[in-house]
Amino acid sequence: MPIHVYGASHVGKVRKNNEDTFWYAKLPSAEHCQFAMVSDGVGGKDYGEIASDTAKQVFQEIVNDNKLAHAVDETTRTAMLDMSARRAHQEIAKLGQQNKDYAGMACTLIAVLADPNCVGWVNVGDSRLYHYSQSSLTQVSADQTIAQTMLNDGRIKKEDLATHPDRNTLLYCLGVEAINQPIAPDSNLLNWQVGDKLLLCSDGLSDMVNSEGIARFLENNPQNATERLIEAALEAGGKDNITVIILENSA
Repeated sequence: MPIHVYGASHVGKVRKNNEDTFWYAKLPSAEHCQFAMVSDGVGGKDYGEIASDTAKQVFQEIVNDNKLAHAVDETTRTAMLDMSARRAHQEIAKLGQQNKDYAGMACTLIAVLADPNCVGWVNVGDSRLYHYSQSSLTQVSADQTIAQTMLNDGRIKKEDLATHPDRNTLLYCLGVEAINQPIAPDSNLLNWQVGDKLLLCSDGLSDMVNSEGIARFLENNPQNATERLIEAALEAGGKDNITVIILENSA
C-alpha cells in the first residue's frame, strides 16, 4: 500500500461526550488516492457532534459515490475539496433550519486527498494539517480564528498566540455564517515524498501538545504515533476531545 493511514479519537478528561469525528478511505476508482478528514463540533455548542457527524456523512457519500473522481487530477483537486466542504456546510445549515434544536450547530473541517506525489487539502476553522518531512514539522493550515488574524495583521506577537483569549474564537465554521460573511474554505496543494507524514488533528491535540512534542512522536509508525500523541494530550490535561489521523507516504 503506497499510503499507510491510521486514526483514533478520545473524549478527553473533561468533556462528557465526544464531538469530534474522523474518517478515511481510498477513492473507489483510484486506490492510490487516500481521503481523510477530521471534524470538531464547535466550542461546546449544543449538538456539535451532530454537525461533525453530518460533515462526515456528506464526505462519505461524496467519496463512496465516486464524486471525487475528477479530483485525481491535481488541477481540480482543491476546487473539488472546496466544493465538497461547501456542500457539508449547506447540509449542516439545512438541518439547523429544519430543527430548531439544531439551530446554530457547527463544526470545523480539515480534509486531505493525497496520492504518492501530491496532497490537496481544505480547511474551515481551527482543526489542523501538519506536514512532517526529514524530521521537520510544518503547520500547513492556518487557523481561521480572531487571534490568528490579529497575528497576521501584526497586532499581537507569535509568542502571544497560544495564550490569547481569542485563540479558539472562530471566524468560519461549517453550518453557520456571520452576517454578510459566508464561509471561506482555505485550500491548496502540497508536494510530499516517500517517508513523509501528514497529521490531521482537532485542537484537543494542538492545544495540549506543542509542535516540538508532536514532531518527536511522528518519528514512529502511524498507529504508534497516533496512540502516543493522544496519550501525550491526555497527560497534558485532556481538556478537549482529541482526534488524530496520520498518513505516511510509503510508495
